[in-house]
Amino acid sequence: MRWKLVVTVAAATIALGLVIYKRPRLTDPIPPPQQTRSLSTRHGVAPLLPAPRLSVSSPPIDPSPEGLSHTNLIARLLKSEEVPRLSAEQVQSYLEKNHRSVGSLLAAFHATDDRTFLREAMEKYPADPRLDYVAWSRSQSPEERRQWLDTFKQSAPDNALAHYLSARDYFKSGQNDQAVQELLAAATKPIQDYSLDFVQNGEEAYRAAGYSDAEAKMIATSTLLLPQFAEFKQVGLNLVDLANAYRQSGDGASALAALQMGISLGQRLDEPGSLTIIQSLVGIALQRLVLNAMDPNIPYGDPGQTVQNQIDALAQRREAIRALAQQAGTVLPTMSDQDLISYFDRMKLFGEQAAIRWAASKYGPQ
Repeated sequence: MRWKLVVTVAAATIALGLVIYKRPRLTDPIPPPQQTRSLSTRHGVAPLLPAPRLSVSSPPIDPSPEGLSHTNLIARLLKSEEVPRLSAEQVQSYLEKNHRSVGSLLAAFHATDDRTFLREAMEKYPADPRLDYVAWSRSQSPEERRQWLDTFKQSAPDNALAHYLSARDYFKSGQNDQAVQELLAAATKPIQDYSLDFVQNGEEAYRAAGYSDAEAKMIATSTLLLPQFAEFKQVGLNLVDLANAYRQSGDGASALAALQMGISLGQRLDEPGSLTIIQSLVGIALQRLVLNAMDPNIPYGDPGQTVQNQIDALAQRREAIRALAQQAGTVLPTMSDQDLISYFDRMKLFGEQAAIRWAASKYGPQ
């Protein structure tokens, strides 16, 4: 079966529009603690505790599949039919061949949406961080979510993702001091979301069920779930609210430190070599969200640069990514199965942006 790729500007706009939200603004801009001090984004700056209570509640971000389920532009462009689900029978040979490992059970769960496989993974591998991450994302109560977050932090002590997700959960429950402490712990650790592992296992599950290599790669990549991006965005909103609360209490330095933490997270996500374009776009959007809460005229970055200069630069980068995605919309429908295989392999190795550039160089106008 060869999937037909139907590409439209509207579909590209939907995919890229994922990270465009209405941004809150502080009642008044926050000046730097000293008039001559430039804004810093170093991890060492921390707001004072106890943190003030938040009187502003951040609007929820739509967690629906249309808003956040799919990883990238490709998922928006597969129009010919629903993404195929596998039956429990279709994944059995794959599971047995992989000795019902945690990775294979999670792939089977994702491919079938049968919670039986998730429960089996929970029983057998409760201390595996990949299981803890998925269990958190599929938790059915606040108590269950908190339990899996605590387990995730224990199973992956060097992974900042567990701390960022925990910070969001603490903000949600009004425990702002704990949220700030989690963010400080996250700042010195790398972020690992296991996406490559999930994609690879998904490919193998669909290939074992009889799908071609190109089809298996396309399905596994385009159905990758990334619920952490909604949480990252909410953390940024929470930090803007927290900065506003600090400012209202007269603590401008802590307000600035809270905003710096939001910018730092955005910069960490804004990585051109990331697996998906959406990660970069979320990072850009998070930085703009925080910068829009500041006085646009205060110094930022290089000498002579201001917050507004950085906002403008981020807007230009977002437009460059939009243009890149439009190139993908032009060339991907024309690619052979073998080149689609190469495309998805390059995406895993070098990131989606690099994969699109390769495809455009080979299939685009010369």
